[in-house]
Amino acid sequence: MTATVASGSFDWVALKPYLPLLIALWIAEVTGSFEAAMILAAMRPLLQDFGDPVALGWLISTFGIVGAASAAVVGRLGDLFGRRRLLIFVLAIAFIGSLISAFAPNFGWLLFGRTLQGLSGAVLALCIGLVREKMPAPIVPMGIGLMISGASLGTAAGLVLGGWIADNFSWQGIFVASAAFCASTIAACLLWVTPSGRLENVGKTDWLSGILFAPGTLGVLYYAASLAKTGWDEPLSLATLFAGIILLAIWVWHSLRITNPLFDIRLLARRDINIPIGVSTLVALSSLQITLVFAVLLQTPAWTGIGIGVTAFLAGLAKLPSNILSTFAGPLGGWLTGRGGGRTTMLFGGCLATLGWILARCFHQDYWTVVAVLCIISFGTTILFSVAPTIMAMAAPPDRVSEVVGMLSVVRGLFAGIGSMMVTLLLASETLKDPASNASYPTIDAYHLTVTVITGFAILATFTALALPKGKIEMQ
Repeated sequence: MTATVASGSFDWVALKPYLPLLIALWIAEVTGSFEAAMILAAMRPLLQDFGDPVALGWLISTFGIVGAASAAVVGRLGDLFGRRRLLIFVLAIAFIGSLISAFAPNFGWLLFGRTLQGLSGAVLALCIGLVREKMPAPIVPMGIGLMISGASLGTAAGLVLGGWIADNFSWQGIFVASAAFCASTIAACLLWVTPSGRLENVGKTDWLSGILFAPGTLGVLYYAASLAKTGWDEPLSLATLFAGIILLAIWVWHSLRITNPLFDIRLLARRDINIPIGVSTLVALSSLQITLVFAVLLQTPAWTGIGIGVTAFLAGLAKLPSNILSTFAGPLGGWLTGRGGGRTTMLFGGCLATLGWILARCFHQDYWTVVAVLCIISFGTTILFSVAPTIMAMAAPPDRVSEVVGMLSVVRGLFAGIGSMMVTLLLASETLKDPASNASYPTIDAYHLTVTVITGFAILATFTALALPKGKIEMQ
């Protein structure tokens, strides 16, 4: 049975009974995004204490790898055993991880706690599944858009609040703040999110397909995250990649042979699922690299011909307006999707992000102009990221919503890592050396090449969205 998402103006009266649910889930997504971004704000004091930038890089990479890999697994377990139950479990683990990192006696314990925090990467898949489960069809797109806005605000809070805590207290303070966020979110979920039922046919699920999927995904994600640090041909990374590919190939073969796999790969054959994943893949290669590209641009000295030469603090502050503005892009994307369909909204977001990258190639030597360009790219990208899970959540069977959204997170994490390596290599394709510091910086030609390639992927993402069905989304 399907229900068509209603068009026309948004019905705030219909939304009112679900506000406590949305607030609790929104706080949960803010918490997950805060944990992802906060470590960036504390890199300087962490470097002062531990002194190894390569090791500190794993505080970022490990969190991302665990978050991306766990999204599909935890999302599917939420589908089976209850999404509220799994959401609280994930937040509890992240709470424990935050406390372990806050009171870590050495780097090993810090990394272990940060790894546990990485499970919060599954929060979005569970929250979207709960929106789809608890709310009526006409307001599901807006609800999902609000979850994406929580991600934008959580990122901003991680950078700004995390930076303030690290500067005025210590890096341990950001983990204490993270633990407080987790505890508050657990309380909100217990109060305002009603329990989810578990599926009756859990006993018939093939668990082997899940056992194969998890390590296979971890292997491939580990390789993608290592590219920028070790290059493509580092032996251990290559061995991990090949092992991961073999396990995933066995997983695909096994899953296609059974009737009730833990992850139903057959869903990927559907156009309303594989096209949003394809668009998100191209966005991960392009617009998701916004922080890396503009961090280099803003901090590169002006004498190179492309840089502005601001401090790291001002470079981070330049991203703040776009993060705040993007909190409105998610709900707007949801409203547009409910009114005109996912295809139209995705085309709009793709065109906006592409326009931003074209402007970034032409206008990049004034700080405030760069801030404006960042706002345009981020707004379009957030709309794209709100539409893709909305289309998939509405199209997927009710008992597999968090699974397919988790799969989207896996793909996004994988290609974001590949995109980072691509951008790093493109920026390093032609460099200038500073005689005073012996540091190397990209030339204007390297910057133009990088932005041109990114723009090409953004254009391709927009054209890929044309393959989506026209009209309103039908909810399964």
